[in-house]
Amino acid sequence: MKTTLIIDHPWDKSFNHALKNSLVTELKDNHIDYHLVDLYKDGFNPILETKDLATYQAGLSSDPIVNKYINILRDTDKLIIIFPIWWYSCPSGFKGFMDKVFLDGVAFHDDGSGLKPLLNIKSAHIFTTSEQPTEGLRQRCGNAFEGQIITTLKDIGIENVYWDNLGTISALTDRERLNFIASANRTINACYE
Repeated sequence: MKTTLIIDHPWDKSFNHALKNSLVTELKDNHIDYHLVDLYKDGFNPILETKDLATYQAGLSSDPIVNKYINILRDTDKLIIIFPIWWYSCPSGFKGFMDKVFLDGVAFHDDGSGLKPLLNIKSAHIFTTSEQPTEGLRQRCGNAFEGQIITTLKDIGIENVYWDNLGTISALTDRERLNFIASANRTINACYE
């Protein structure tokens, strides 16, 4: 089983990508097997289209990239997710990832008596950035964010879900940004001790 790191940010010079690069280096330095999913680099189409619905209930997809992601998740025991918070939520890429990849028969099964998880992912750590202060986000959209992202991850069987946000990102010093990256590296390293 491997760690899978998913990033949803269009600009490869962004802080989100700097964080991703640092975490990938940390995984390599610690000889941790990993998959990297870069939704923009992969050209992932987040829109659930009519053709997708034809096989949706069967847990199948005609999209090769979705099938690749499904196989990656089946080989994952730890998940790291990185994205900026835009309008109190994740960007469309990660939302589309959940819609198109977390399929019935893949991520869960619903026989009418409740969701039964099908993946073996033990933990997920979500690292986000925002223009708003983190406390302001928690007050204004904590329930919405948790309902959309964290509850979804728990519904597919990921019991340990953690969220770290770097708020007021554009007002921070380089040192504060580097401190967040160092903290993220320590957090991820602690998962493998």
